[in-house]
Amino acid sequence: MTTPYQPITKEDAARILSVSKRTIDNWLADGTIVQPKSIGRRLYWHPDAFYQWLDERLGVTSGRSKDPTTSQSNEPKRRGRPRATLH
Repeated sequence: MTTPYQPITKEDAARILSVSKRTIDNWLADGTIVQPKSIGRRLYWHPDAFYQWLDERLGVTSGRSKDPTTSQSNEPKRRGRPRATLH
């Protein structure tokens, strides 16, 4: 038996992210947020897809080990003068 889930509506997404529904519309238009699926006239995200997108945006990594050589290439390049480190 499968576990039921509650699909995420635009209103739910706006509440979860603490933004307006109009912001969700803007993010959909410019590709910031993952595209939902439509059922009738409503848009829905599968919770797994929505939270996977959110994890990626927040930089959350799973417990799986990563190749140490690729981890630095995924980090954003820091701007400005490097800070001195205390040893």
